Amino acid sequence: MTLKHTLLLVCLCLAAVTGLAAAASNTIPPSGTVFIGEQGLDISATGVAANTNVVWYGTSGNIGSAPSAVVFVTDPADFYVSPALFSGKTGAWFTETGNTLAFYVQNPQISIRVFDVTAGFEVTKSTVWVPKGDTISFQVDNNVYIIGTTRPGSAGAPITIRIRGPNGVEYSAVDSFSLTNILVNSPTYMTGPVWYTGDYPIGNYSVWAESTGNDMNDNYPQEGQTISAKVTFLMQSVNPLITPTPTTVRTTTPTTLPTIATTRTTVPVTTVTTPATIIPTTVPTTIPPTTVPPTTAPGFGWTIAVASLGAAALVLAARKG
Repeated sequence: MTLKHTLLLVCLCLAAVTGLAAAASNTIPPSGTVFIGEQGLDISATGVAANTNVVWYGTSGNIGSAPSAVVFVTDPADFYVSPALFSGKTGAWFTETGNTLAFYVQNPQISIRVFDVTAGFEVTKSTVWVPKGDTISFQVDNNVYIIGTTRPGSAGAPITIRIRGPNGVEYSAVDSFSLTNILVNSPTYMTGPVWYTGDYPIGNYSVWAESTGNDMNDNYPQEGQTISAKVTFLMQSVNPLITPTPTTVRTTTPTTLPTIATTRTTVPVTTVTTPATIIPTTVPTTIPPTTVPPTTAPGFGWTIAVASLGAAALVLAARKG
């Protein structure tokens, strides 16, 4: 067998194992637990038949009384725990016929904690800085682990740790540790020191965990339920909280020259008053005429003139004679 055929066979075997684990994780035993958001579940073993109802009597309802909720099951081999139908209705669900306990519905829960193993502290919301070169470990707290402990043939509940670095780059693995579909079988899962940050670029990082079993994180993407709250921090070599000491610049204070007092001598100014020249003003006196013109009666002047002309004519005639 050639190396090529050997590698192909190994890949096929791994795919088969993965397929079996995936198939087993969706098989629900009688009175088993299902999580809101899971799809493709096989609940045939619970006693639920095709095209029948499952009922919920509430948190304090009496079995056999009027149910608080009813869900129709078309195919028990392909069952979807729909958030629209099952949110707020956790607890025991029964077959409508016979009131037999079929399964329990539970809300998934998940959270993540990040630890700086080198410096010995937990990275929390108040932590703004992780020194580049330190080693990081993760702790995932969850309740979906029972997928791996109660479902027949299941290797564990799949969990994915997501790390988003500078420029939006997401990592599927850190160093040699795979972050995808980690199978957990306990409520507290610890990775140990798996991430040496010295090989990664400086910048801002976000870390969170998701429950990926049977696509519950896609169908029910609720923070704290299938997706944990994010832990964010800045990774660089220098603590950003330390303010660098400012450089002292020596300044020269200008010398103030003494002020020289100046004595101001006031010289008295003698004002000579020149007497004003009075120019006599002669006001012409209007002397009224003393001769009063005679008053002539109208026509009288013409009489005298004619008489004078007549006299002159007589004298001229006498001289000629």
